[in-house]
Amino acid sequence: MKILKLLSIFILSFVLFACGGEKTEETEKVEQIFYTVMPRQEYKLDPQSYSGNERALLTQIFEGLTELKTDGVRLVSVLNIEHTEDCKEWVFTLRDDLKWSNGEKITANTYLDSWLNTLENSKSDEIYRMFVIKGAKDFYNKKLGKNSVGIKVQDNKLIVDLNTPIKNFDEWVSNPIFYPIRKENINLTLDKKIVNGAFKVSSFSDDEIILERNENYWDNINTKLKEIKISFVEDGIMAYEMFPRNEIDYFGEPFYSMPFDRLNQVNTLPEKLVFSTTRYWYISIPNENKEKLFNNSEVRKLMYAVSDPEFMGKVILENNSPAIFSHPHPRSDVLNKAKENFEKIKEKSNFTFSETPYIAYFKNNNLLEKKLLLSTVKEWIGQFKIPIRVTSNSDTGVTFKIEKYLVGTNNMNDLYYYINYKYSSNIKSDEEFLNNLPVIPLLQEYDTILIHSNVRGANLSPSGDIYLKYINMQ
Repeated sequence: MKILKLLSIFILSFVLFACGGEKTEETEKVEQIFYTVMPRQEYKLDPQSYSGNERALLTQIFEGLTELKTDGVRLVSVLNIEHTEDCKEWVFTLRDDLKWSNGEKITANTYLDSWLNTLENSKSDEIYRMFVIKGAKDFYNKKLGKNSVGIKVQDNKLIVDLNTPIKNFDEWVSNPIFYPIRKENINLTLDKKIVNGAFKVSSFSDDEIILERNENYWDNINTKLKEIKISFVEDGIMAYEMFPRNEIDYFGEPFYSMPFDRLNQVNTLPEKLVFSTTRYWYISIPNENKEKLFNNSEVRKLMYAVSDPEFMGKVILENNSPAIFSHPHPRSDVLNKAKENFEKIKEKSNFTFSETPYIAYFKNNNLLEKKLLLSTVKEWIGQFKIPIRVTSNSDTGVTFKIEKYLVGTNNMNDLYYYINYKYSSNIKSDEEFLNNLPVIPLLQEYDTILIHSNVRGANLSPSGDIYLKYINMQ
């Protein structure tokens, strides 16, 4: 009996081993190629100057010191981060195995030279992020030499001195403006660019770009995808339709904005996922026609009071994107009070509206922007009788403009650094912002994306980035 029992165990073990072997073999047969789609446009892949969805590509082929995640950062190019108690000096200890895609070594000096080069040459609005570094803004404005900038190197440590305490500076450096660069890349074609991320450009054409695994990436052994194939499609609806036809594995931000016309349909699909991001919508007031009334902070407060960001998140975006600040649907008494106070200010200042409607601007062919703008402007027209025309034509001077900005950290108050840079304000707190309202705040956008079930490991960071090096096709 014992012999029979042992024989049975042996046979059973052999069968299980064989089945396990078949399963492993089957898993290995899965094609590790990821398919998605992006808008047809010019892509320069320059961390110093990028626009639109180009960030989605940059985060695959380049890498900074850290990556943003929901509860802080993931250490990637660094082994350790230290800072002084006042958070004004930060020390980043780099890994010793960092290399460019051509095999050349990356060190703390690489970052020092790159950041100084970016300050010297970048024309991007993103450059404001670097202005928190001591002397950086004056160096950018040619008022100081590079030796006065608060960046230095000791061994393989990058030491950064800030103008002001920033408790989450490790989150700031996850953004592309802080990526290391190669000067010669500006003259190289996309497939020749020297990069430091998990992938590099294999080939590109007017219709497609293909990324392949970067064999010199420090964590290449854990990168599962062999290739990333990205089709370029100009029309949003045509791009979207590639998903239900199983031509792509993923559709949505950060690669392609979800077409407004398909939001109803998307919400019925089992492949739909919603992620919170730190992208904020607001209405700026360029006031190019110099109407004094719109420079009045009390008027802007009334304009904000009658807005309805809660409606935008629930009905327009259809994914419960929340208001930036708590702002319930305005009741009738709130609307009536705002209308009454607006008339008092108008009468006191003896103001008369222009006979020509004020322009409220949205980008051409962007239906979502148009809907968000209209939902607010209609209240300004209805409650205050402001003559406004919503259009994508800016020839006659823009008074109002729908805009959004990706903060790229977990702290909403970091938005004020951008607002202060962009609109010459000096906001430091929510209270100051709501008292001055340099812009009309609307909502924090959630991203709705579509992803097939065979894609594992996909996750959007709070900055809306998706790092494809963590994806495994099953």
